Amino acid sequence: MTVRKSRNGTVRSVFLTEENSDYCSAVLELFKSHVGFSREEIERDIKILELKIQNPKIIRGLSLIMFRLSKMVPPGNMDAELVRSTIFKYAKVPPVSPEGREEILARVAEELKSTVNEISKSMYADKENEQILEAVPEISSDELSKKFNMEQIETVILKCLTMTVKIKEGMNRIVRKARSLGLLYTLESGSAESSITLSGPLMIKEHSERYGYKFAPLVRFLMKLQNWEMDAKVNLKSIQGKAEYNYHLDSSVSEYTGNVQEISHGVYNKHFRGDPEPVEVLGNRIYADYSLSLGNKEIMIMITRPNYYEEDYSIMESIRKSGHECALFCIVDSGQKCPKGANCMKSEFNFTDAYEFLHKKYEYEERKRKSIEPLKEKNEVRNTKKLGEDMINHLRNLYPDSSAMVDYLEFMGFSPAEALIEAGYEVKWHGLRIEVKK
Repeated sequence: MTVRKSRNGTVRSVFLTEENSDYCSAVLELFKSHVGFSREEIERDIKILELKIQNPKIIRGLSLIMFRLSKMVPPGNMDAELVRSTIFKYAKVPPVSPEGREEILARVAEELKSTVNEISKSMYADKENEQILEAVPEISSDELSKKFNMEQIETVILKCLTMTVKIKEGMNRIVRKARSLGLLYTLESGSAESSITLSGPLMIKEHSERYGYKFAPLVRFLMKLQNWEMDAKVNLKSIQGKAEYNYHLDSSVSEYTGNVQEISHGVYNKHFRGDPEPVEVLGNRIYADYSLSLGNKEIMIMITRPNYYEEDYSIMESIRKSGHECALFCIVDSGQKCPKGANCMKSEFNFTDAYEFLHKKYEYEERKRKSIEPLKEKNEVRNTKKLGEDMINHLRNLYPDSSAMVDYLEFMGFSPAEALIEAGYEVKWHGLRIEVKK
């Protein structure tokens, strides 16, 4: 993290611009010239480069980004632990000569049906420093600098205590995102703009930055909006230990970060839209977190947390009643309980699990609809009959055996669901199975 702190308690990130693009060029050139080298060898040359540059922290930060973007592969293809354990079996006493070493490696290679060269490569193939740089991404100095700038922002925000965002339009989208992250918020509306102040659920009791990892995706989300500004209180190291600083950003920061994309998860992420159109419900515009296209259905997807589940469940129901498909998922952190009846996911929204769940759900409902339609005409004929007192008494004797009650009504030529309701029972569907309750 590269920042500038002032005496008045403010802090700002140091961004890379065209003026200091030589930092990016130097790191890119180093990586391109080190294809086939181990990470340890590359790290050694990065340290040499740091000594030549005025700000070594920037070189270190750019290098970490490049390591993440580059393709690193193990030097050997064998199981490193198996190779080492086999070597130790033959080398109870470490060999003191090259000949002794070669003899042991030859015996290991024979046992594992490999070559001495492959054994040597695979011996420490599971160690990070031994990984080999196989390919460098196609990225320009400008793109690399923008990634660096975005990471500078997120690193500061990870130390966030509270945050206030002001925006002219789109506050309801920010509220939706805050709820999906489980952040507490208070809203204030003005004539020209609205503001929202956000904090973590336990911030009042424990003044800590433990919720910074939730503020970071919120800031990434803000980058997609226009005409906003943000003021955050962050907890950073100082000479005295730790101190609070004010950190300011606004929509003009996109000049340094470019078009920021939300982080992708899962192989089905391509089926989801991250900016769905709002739906009109009782005169209100409601934004979902995502939308998913399944066949000819467009499903609105809302993400919530346990503290907002009941309220968001009501919102989901109102969306459905207005004629739209909607699904609600609840994210639970460690130690939290899944609300009763909720579709819960651990720690974060998983696109793959959501896709597979909804695909199976709507596929099943379609099969159920097609299987029920041929029975409608029969049911219409059946329902012209009325239940007699003897039948109602017999149903009373069969209760609570739902299967027996349904079988009896089927045998008597009645539509079970409607006949049970007529008899004063409550009917709940579990797939194609009926549960009868009073």
